Amino acid sequence: MKLHLPLLFLGLSLLVMPVAAQDLSTVANQKPFAISGALDVRAIGYQSKGIPARRSPFSWIISGSPTVSVYGISIPISFMFTEQERSFSQPFNQFGLSPTYKWITVHGGYRNVSFSPYTLAGHTMLGAGVELNPGKFRFGLMSGRLNRATTVDTTTGVLRPQSFSRFGTAVKAGYGTERNYFDISFLQAKDREKDFGINPDSARLRPAANSVLGTGFKISFLKNFQVFGDGGLSLYTRDSGSDLEVEIDSSQKFLRSISKILKVNSTTEYYTAYNAGAGYTSKHFSLKLIYKYVDPNFQSMGAYFFQDDLSNLTINPSFNALNGKLRFTGSFGIQKDNVKKQKNATTSRLIGLANLSWDLTDRLGLDANYANFTTNAEPTVAIVNNRYLLAQTNSNVSVTPRLIVPGKATTQVVILSYNLSSLKDLSKDTLQAANILSQILFLNHSLTLNSLGATISSGLNYTSNKFAANQVKNYSVSLGFSKAFLKNKLTFSSNNSFIITKPLQGGGKIWNVGANVSYRLAQTHRLALRVNALNNSLTYSDNEPVHYSELTGELGYTYNF
Repeated sequence: MKLHLPLLFLGLSLLVMPVAAQDLSTVANQKPFAISGALDVRAIGYQSKGIPARRSPFSWIISGSPTVSVYGISIPISFMFTEQERSFSQPFNQFGLSPTYKWITVHGGYRNVSFSPYTLAGHTMLGAGVELNPGKFRFGLMSGRLNRATTVDTTTGVLRPQSFSRFGTAVKAGYGTERNYFDISFLQAKDREKDFGINPDSARLRPAANSVLGTGFKISFLKNFQVFGDGGLSLYTRDSGSDLEVEIDSSQKFLRSISKILKVNSTTEYYTAYNAGAGYTSKHFSLKLIYKYVDPNFQSMGAYFFQDDLSNLTINPSFNALNGKLRFTGSFGIQKDNVKKQKNATTSRLIGLANLSWDLTDRLGLDANYANFTTNAEPTVAIVNNRYLLAQTNSNVSVTPRLIVPGKATTQVVILSYNLSSLKDLSKDTLQAANILSQILFLNHSLTLNSLGATISSGLNYTSNKFAANQVKNYSVSLGFSKAFLKNKLTFSSNNSFIITKPLQGGGKIWNVGANVSYRLAQTHRLALRVNALNNSLTYSDNEPVHYSELTGELGYTYNF
């Protein structure tokens, strides 16, 4: 018998849900019906001159996030409708709700639920599920569609990434509190061929299947110490329709044994990923040591992306001092790939991150950040002659002093920031060709006239990007204004900028002008108008100049209830 327990759990949950969700002793004290939230409607117009249009001339969006309460049962709902659904094969129109009553939450529609970093990890699912959290126990179940099938549009010839419909079921069980807990979760998902619409062989696609087991734990002791971790074991079948059985050899013993409860074949591989650590946490200081490992090609159909083929060890200190006025967080460690020794070279990276924030006085503060990544690629086979195939250092430093000057008549904020980023190639053969140096310097000032409710903001910005054969500099100035009228019912704001760009050959000027008007008709109604104009003029020493402009307007209505 193959593993179909998640479907059984789902059926049992749906049967007990109507009984568990009602507490008759408190129903009389609850409001029969209440609704709160917002509805937003926007219409967007666009036109361009001098370049092909980069968006539709007209588009609209209707979205909302109401919460309905029926006798104390909260039902949060979210939805979005847009005209793009008519021309694109993946769903833009999404509707979902997650009603909650005490320790019971029911999910329906499009939801993003997380059970584990390795099983169901926030992947959008169209389906139904339930989460139960009575006391220290917790239970979760989700079942539905993870992806919708896409094919080539034979009427228009438009090519899109082709994929099968993908369905999955995830279940989670756990016990504990925030300080001490143990969770286990399981995901089973597979592609469905019958929704594909064309012969998969002609599309060179094969339906895949995936089963993932995940665990997570945390143990706290001696008040300030803890150990924690998460792990995942993924069985991924590249072609679930293959009739070829798993070969009998020493490397496939695990797959042969697991085939008694899960369907596997010759295209099935298994991968592991985990992270574990230990830490000390107190009021003013914390220190964590974390190790992470991910197999090459690790995948889970319940997650969107994994950085695979790596192992890293980091130490993460943090502290605050001077009554919380001085704060520091950092991370230092080493990361390597080629964990299975399958590549001709192993790349290692030294990681260093530090963030410092210091409130020198009630008005003056300083923020500083430093990051350094040093990468070396060493050969693992004798045929490679160079000692280092890759050796480079990527560093980033930023310093940002800030000043706040409050007053009865005015409030001023001044921010000065400098950022330096560099990529240095340490290899002798490419020492100069791959170096990159970037600098950003900006000064922002805002002046608020307290009695008038008006704010004037201005800024200066300098950006330099230096490469081996080129250097691009940008100079910009910005000016903004905002003001409230009619007892804050009417608000107006404008943000404008002028940019001069100077590469080694040619140059350009960019004007950006924007205005926003918002009017609150009543306590629950608001109208908004936004207009933005862009004018770009570029000249080249060896090409024709480019001049284009774009105009975007947006009219919106918001109803709060």
